[in-house]
Amino acid sequence: MDKTENPFLTTIRLPVKKSRILHLILMVVHIICLILPWMTGLALYNKMILMCVPVISFCFYLNGQGKNNNKKAAMTLILNSGDSWQVKMNDGTTCHAELGQSLFVHPWLTIIFLIFDKRREVFIFTPEILDADQFRRLRVRLRFKVCD
Repeated sequence: MDKTENPFLTTIRLPVKKSRILHLILMVVHIICLILPWMTGLALYNKMILMCVPVISFCFYLNGQGKNNNKKAAMTLILNSGDSWQVKMNDGTTCHAELGQSLFVHPWLTIIFLIFDKRREVFIFTPEILDADQFRRLRVRLRFKVCD
């Protein structure tokens, strides 16, 4: 079968968005980590110290939420028919990217590690971010890439 006949080998454009599901999971985990020390018999100062970790983590998480406002932030990932990656930035420029060593492909979650423009970045895709057909094509392409 020729590449032009196979619909899985067409160019796939992946918008970089935040996942509401992952956001909700992180919020719940941070709240549980804040409540959990109070259910133990630890001293008050130990409870306060244990509460500092999720508070600091949550602050860093919220600080990273405004990341897409940066002009050099990734806006769209493009997987071409030849399995080459490109990253379109917020300022309109396009960079060539390489697939890193870390890759996770699952029906509910896909994690892609890309190296581009002298930096490394992790992109997380869930079924809510992409439509079903696009998400399925991405998973199939990545699985065949891993098997090669």
